[in-house]
Amino acid sequence: MPPWLRTGLLLLALGAPLVPVALVPMPPLFDYHNHFARLWLLMGGAAQHPLAAMYAVDWSGAATNIGIDLIAVAFAGRLEAETLLPVLLGVALILPPIGLVMLHRAVFGGWHWWQAGFGVLAWNTTVLEGFLNFHIGLGLVLLAAAADGRLRAWPAAAAFATRAAIAAVALVVHPFAAFFYAVLLAALALGPQPFGRRSSRRLRAAIWAGAAAALPVLLLVLFAPALPGADQPAGQRIMWTGYAPRAKVDMLMSAIWTYGLKRDLAFVALFAAPIGWALMRRQLAVHGGLMLAVICLVVLALITPAKVAGAWQADARFPAMALLAGVAALRPGLGLPRPRAEAALVGALVLLVCLRAGWILSIWQERRAEVAAVERILAHVPPGAAVLPMEHRFDWEMWQPGMARPPRGRHVGPGHPATWHLATLAVPRRHAFVPTLFAARGKQPLRVLPPWDEIAQQDAEIVSAGLLPDPDPDLLRRSSADYVRHWRTRFDYLLLLNADLPDAAGGLPDLPELDLLEDTGFARLYRIARPASGAP
Repeated sequence: MPPWLRTGLLLLALGAPLVPVALVPMPPLFDYHNHFARLWLLMGGAAQHPLAAMYAVDWSGAATNIGIDLIAVAFAGRLEAETLLPVLLGVALILPPIGLVMLHRAVFGGWHWWQAGFGVLAWNTTVLEGFLNFHIGLGLVLLAAAADGRLRAWPAAAAFATRAAIAAVALVVHPFAAFFYAVLLAALALGPQPFGRRSSRRLRAAIWAGAAAALPVLLLVLFAPALPGADQPAGQRIMWTGYAPRAKVDMLMSAIWTYGLKRDLAFVALFAAPIGWALMRRQLAVHGGLMLAVICLVVLALITPAKVAGAWQADARFPAMALLAGVAALRPGLGLPRPRAEAALVGALVLLVCLRAGWILSIWQERRAEVAAVERILAHVPPGAAVLPMEHRFDWEMWQPGMARPPRGRHVGPGHPATWHLATLAVPRRHAFVPTLFAARGKQPLRVLPPWDEIAQQDAEIVSAGLLPDPDPDLLRRSSADYVRHWRTRFDYLLLLNADLPDAAGGLPDLPELDLLEDTGFARLYRIARPASGAP
């Protein structure tokens, strides 16, 4: 295959995941709208009235998980948040496949036709949940690991310092990125045959490389003014959930799961088919150090709590890392004549990437109406108002054939709602207060000002509107949604999401305090009749 054609097809495959981002300006990702509101505040919105009395930019407690926040501040005054955030989403989508291509080239010595399919792996549950810093960090450390071979010729002290500096940058972007960098460095140091001759020497090299990446993490723990989760009650910083076998399988599948597991498995199976063929023909090259890393990452996924340091889906980060490391560790050889066979394989893999991107685009297009409905319905909200988000909570376990069910794209992966943070659009669109805006000390450079901080809650769920007449304090505490208790006295409007679905708690009852302003089917907005006196 001519080099120009090979390069063009590879660029097409790596660029295909950007098409949905370019065509859908406000995609239905779980955290995306919350990120948009926060970046908008950081880029100047927090100085506007009346938001200046609600939120303040505060970098004193933010040391990690702030990659996109730093970029937003750097571009403040030159780009709008609505322009910048899709660019950051695009980077989060394509940087891991690009880094994977470069690492694969470094491990196996150059171009290989299988690299044309790496764009298939751009999509998974954590991407669609909007974990932008996490995926940008993964891409950065894959690139750094690909370039690490050059450091091995440097003096030991210089190589150690350079790796520590790269790890520090990764840590600022996201703590799991720094961890993944340490894993990759150790795996590469162990080499293709970690248990062969000179294994003790390779083990020492792996420990030394991993220590360089771990050093910034140790310094963060020792000297950071606030660690992620520090502002949460001790009993909620670490939570163990979902230890049933089905839950663990679902968690492991999050590395590929988007909007329909059967279709996701079909895409990934077609991408991985050359591995099976090469294995049968004994033409599969394997990097043993990276495969050992895959095993360790899977074990960590199985034993890690679902919530660590105030961050949910902590265990689901490891399957994504394991998949990337596993693909980097393998090079299938099919023993077919070249170059026509290679051109056909590359073309098929590029088509596969484009088909998966097109499927994602079709779902995003279907969900655009829901975002538009929320933005339209928020037009009733005046600046300075407090908006209470709630939902009709759909219970997948109770669903039976013939019952209404969420349309595709309303949930991500194994039943995670993609609509929880739509209410935060009220912050940039209407200059209103929303209690679930991300402003956690140790993770975001924002602070909620008093007295608004009394009804703000970090890493909070939005709960079922059926609980509104008599909220259960224990349930609200477990969901980090204590703010709901103040709905009569501290909130002006109730935004009900998923109103077109049955609610597991019975739905929103008729209450004299609520006045329906608009019903779009998916969303409803109610005015809350507050007492004459009370705090804002």
